[in-house]
Amino acid sequence: MSDIAKRFEKEIALLSACSKKVGELGYAASHGGNLSHRVDENVVLITPTKVPKCCVGPEDVCAVDMEGNVLHAAEGRKPTGETPMHLGIFRARADVNAVLHAHPPIMTGFACSKKAGLLSRPVLPEPIIEIGPAVLIDYAEPLTEELARTYDKYLPTHNVFLMKNHGVTLLSREGLDRAVDFMIMLEKQALTILVAELLGGTVELTRDDVKGLETVANTRKLPMPGAEGVVKGLAGLFYQE
Repeated sequence: MSDIAKRFEKEIALLSACSKKVGELGYAASHGGNLSHRVDENVVLITPTKVPKCCVGPEDVCAVDMEGNVLHAAEGRKPTGETPMHLGIFRARADVNAVLHAHPPIMTGFACSKKAGLLSRPVLPEPIIEIGPAVLIDYAEPLTEELARTYDKYLPTHNVFLMKNHGVTLLSREGLDRAVDFMIMLEKQALTILVAELLGGTVELTRDDVKGLETVANTRKLPMPGAEGVVKGLAGLFYQE
């Protein structure tokens, strides 16, 4: 066992468990999706390439530094090809310690539709105060530096990215297990919005409703979405005041 594997044994086990849960939920078919966890200033645990998420065991988890150099990988394993995307996010957002990229079918359906913007609107209280809106980013070829750069414009203000014709990326300050919880919450919201659309149209919360939720967030001591100090209020984020 390498020094990295020994030092971060618990964190590696957690990443493996979260990866398997993402696969079992049906959020990452075949080799799709990837997860990462920044466990030290210059150590990032990340899922391997070409291993289905439901099959990632602790022995499969890789580790890289912030420049992408491999610090730990079992024989026959190497980090996901979307490592540059994860590292770019970590470099831009010092507050984030976990990144989850997946393909939950309903959210991904919105990402492939003309109504993707519905996932950026204020509909349900919990996603509003805990996660914020899912902003749509341009399509870019997977495994490229271009894909990593598509996030740059929105990283200061958002924690959820709806990737056009691709999937979803979610950032967490609270670790990978919370990232999975948040993704489940967002997928259920997407299902709710889909049903609302089928029933005639989605009803949004008002600006005043969202301002009221800011009070709830402050009472619960929840941070605003985005990097610390950038977003001043939820209403401004959803209504771009």
